[in-house]
Amino acid sequence: MRTTIEPEKIESNWNTFESLCKRFNDENLNHLLETLGQRLAECPYAPRTEQPGCYTGGLIDLTLKVTSSMRKLNDMLDDKLPTASVLKVGLLHDLGKVGDLDATHFLEQDSDWHREKLGQLYKYNESMAKMGYSHRTLWLLQHFGVALTREEWEAIYIGGGLHLEENRFYVGSKSPLTRILAAAKTLVL
Repeated sequence: MRTTIEPEKIESNWNTFESLCKRFNDENLNHLLETLGQRLAECPYAPRTEQPGCYTGGLIDLTLKVTSSMRKLNDMLDDKLPTASVLKVGLLHDLGKVGDLDATHFLEQDSDWHREKLGQLYKYNESMAKMGYSHRTLWLLQHFGVALTREEWEAIYIGGGLHLEENRFYVGSKSPLTRILAAAKTLVL
């Protein structure tokens, strides 16, 4: 697995991500980007080297790939989902990995043993309130006043996977938007 990404790629990915988000003409989303921008641009996707996105900028890098896959799947399938919903869910579904308003979720691992033996380049910020990524994503979007349709909310909520206990209720009744997100994440991750 890759454990680094070039600084130019981080900046390029951020510019693409921000440009796509600005298409929504949503002042609340723009405020979220202004507030969390640097942290979002640099946020890893995962803490361990055997996991995808375990590098600075991994969150946005993989988010763009998931979004691209969602768009392709939407074009291939007969669901004819609104492009705006596909983009919004693709771009925003994992924002909770950044942390909350004040604290970063993934901190650089300061233990050589964890880095060398476990491949854990990042550790969880234990000072943060416990919250799943999907829940934190929805909380951040709510805090900044970013509106979601019911289907967008559901797709983000279930985005962590149906293997999670809180999502088992939705087995067999996922919306097309939720299915496309899950399929795109399977393809990319």
